[in-house]
Amino acid sequence: MLEQNKTFKEYLSNLKKEELNKIIECYNKLCIIFDYPKIEESKGKKEELINSLVNIKDNYFKGIIKLLDQKDFGLLTKIVKKPSEEQLINNKDLINYLKEQHIFYTLDNLSVVTDIDLKKIISSKEVIKYVKKNNDLYKMMDGIIIAYGVIDIKYFNIIISSIDNFNLIIPKLEFYYKKDYKVLMDRIITNKLNNKKRINRYFKDKNYKSFTIKDYIKMGNNTYHHGIKSYKAFIKMLKNHYVFKNSDIAFIDKNIVIPYLYNSLNEEEKANKNLEDTILSLFEFKGDKLRLKMIEEITEIRSEFPLWEYRGYTKKESKDEK
Repeated sequence: MLEQNKTFKEYLSNLKKEELNKIIECYNKLCIIFDYPKIEESKGKKEELINSLVNIKDNYFKGIIKLLDQKDFGLLTKIVKKPSEEQLINNKDLINYLKEQHIFYTLDNLSVVTDIDLKKIISSKEVIKYVKKNNDLYKMMDGIIIAYGVIDIKYFNIIISSIDNFNLIIPKLEFYYKKDYKVLMDRIITNKLNNKKRINRYFKDKNYKSFTIKDYIKMGNNTYHHGIKSYKAFIKMLKNHYVFKNSDIAFIDKNIVIPYLYNSLNEEEKANKNLEDTILSLFEFKGDKLRLKMIEEITEIRSEFPLWEYRGYTKKESKDEK
């Protein structure tokens, strides 16, 4: 399913000069992150540009792959080692991204150049270790957005100041195609907010609640709620009223808690409506008492969860301040 029918040079020869310059521009961004030697000349003849890219092809392919998150790296490993029609259909976002980056291309079928050994790259211990560590940076960023929605770049720089090579985080984010936020000169903004007044109100409010890097990563991994007291009470209630095992927690998280907490951070009314619909579809109730109790327990979790409106503080903490 994954074919090899052209060398990298043959593939590049079919591209326009403008496309070659885009690859060079992308490669030079990788040079900032990985300290590769840059391609200085990007205005030469087409043949000269092709030769320059052929000379750095190993670094280019390795750099793009090292900046995948852990999930995509795992999917790429499966596609390369045991490709199937199902994998190609189910992972279109990843494949399209890798085609945009010229790691894959399409003739009759999905293809990769003959003179790059993808299996060797994805099997490299150095690459695997890098992807795992870098994945925490992506999850930390996702967590920061979950906590604040909008964050001043100055406060962001304070958060990341303890991280090794923190100055490379924003350059790396250019290669995180799944990011659900925009990085601007003075702020980082979630893509889920469009109201300019609300964005500016959040931006001007500098009363951020501080978290540890581990906490941000937990938010990014959608596991932060596991430490919330009311969440533990909710799980206990399920065990008291249903045949419920610890192995069922993942199902409850995926179908109820994560959509309610993490996916509806600025839409409380809509979140509550969806919550009730979801509960009715997943559980059977003999009367209203248990149903209402379950909704009450879950909404209580939200009151102990960081919210944009309170700059990462919870609704309970905000009320306590008042």
